[in-house]
Amino acid sequence: MNKYQKRAFMNLTQFSSKSTLFKLAVLVVACMSASAHANLINFGEPNTHALTQAMANHSVHVVQVGDSHTAGDTMTDALRNRLQGAMGDGGMGWAMPMYFSGQRMARFSYDNVDFLPISSRNNHSEYYTLGGLIAKPKVNGASLTLKPKKGAEPAQRIWVSMRQQPTDGRFTGMDAYGRRFVLEVARKDGTWQMVSVDVNLPFTIYNDNATGSAIGGWWAFNPSGQGAVVSALGINGAQLSHWDRWSTQAWQNELATIRPTLIILAYGTNEAYNGVSGERVRATLTETIHQIRTVSPRSAVMVMGSPEALKSTTTSCGTRPATLTDVQTVQRQVAQTERTLYWDWQGAMGGSCSMKSWINRGLASKDGVHFSQSGYTRLGNELANELLALSSQIPMRHSDAIYPNGTYPANHSTNNSNDVPSINSGQDGQGRGFIRIERAN
Repeated sequence: MNKYQKRAFMNLTQFSSKSTLFKLAVLVVACMSASAHANLINFGEPNTHALTQAMANHSVHVVQVGDSHTAGDTMTDALRNRLQGAMGDGGMGWAMPMYFSGQRMARFSYDNVDFLPISSRNNHSEYYTLGGLIAKPKVNGASLTLKPKKGAEPAQRIWVSMRQQPTDGRFTGMDAYGRRFVLEVARKDGTWQMVSVDVNLPFTIYNDNATGSAIGGWWAFNPSGQGAVVSALGINGAQLSHWDRWSTQAWQNELATIRPTLIILAYGTNEAYNGVSGERVRATLTETIHQIRTVSPRSAVMVMGSPEALKSTTTSCGTRPATLTDVQTVQRQVAQTERTLYWDWQGAMGGSCSMKSWINRGLASKDGVHFSQSGYTRLGNELANELLALSSQIPMRHSDAIYPNGTYPANHSTNNSNDVPSINSGQDGQGRGFIRIERAN
């Protein structure tokens, strides 16, 4: 029993009403069934059953959006490896549109000839979609290659986020087996759209008079729709408020198309270092969760609490950023208010005053902010184990315990569908892309 469960049981003694005792007992049992570990807490996430059922069916897609902890794709790679070891490889997940300096993808590498990287971190005027990164061809004939980093990969169903202008041509491509393809959106009106093709990596695309076009990212899935996928969408130095630099309609449409099983919001470190108030964090986090619920109502949401971080390591525990405690407190409060999952990152480290210990053990960097490869791997494995424990311990809809009267939030869904988006030929009028496949001569 964790400290929160113990506290709940102690509170039972303060009530004399049998009905009150019963209701509190139901809530405590629900919390205990939600996780075998103290660090993963279910505050009544309405899509818990859909998440656990998807894991039981070995078809789950986790999307983590965050700052440098996510941009390094080390913690998320440990999560990926652990879930795929249990459920099978569901695909390579999201890839940056091209290589961006200081960022890493665990399963992708790139070759680039005359493509320009543009990031919402330092360029606020561009028209961005989900992820806040763009690749643009600088000249006609520019090429971009996506390669597997860990050796041969099975065939992937690639969904690429693209925008094109009315005067743009197309991208032509060739995959590892010499199969030729064309990438071209259905409506060349400057809006972000999704285009899909089955390929074997490595593959290369070439700019064919499409210099006004842009690529916002690549989503790679097992064509069968089976297995686990973990996508890491991070930007160094990012705050959750930086989503305001992205087109709301664009990222919402992309999220609605991809339909993740679980969306993790992993922010807070940069907010704390930049002195962002807890109340500002509360407003931004609450609004973002509401937007996600609207466009992806079947996705479970997890708020990841900011980890322990230090501005100075000179004292016994070090000196924390001034607003870190407020940020962490608000993240937990919003998770509870909005009925999401919550992962206590600092708790997984051992609580407050844990960073120096992690530094001394080689699990964290001496900067007091980031973690070593072994540290990130340990954290990713811990999160994976707690998610797997969650899936194995809830035989009922968790919301039935949280809402004993049967009153669910408006967006509650028991639909367990986690289908990989199918290839769309552009013939149905939905405007999701146009694909032609040819064989090399």
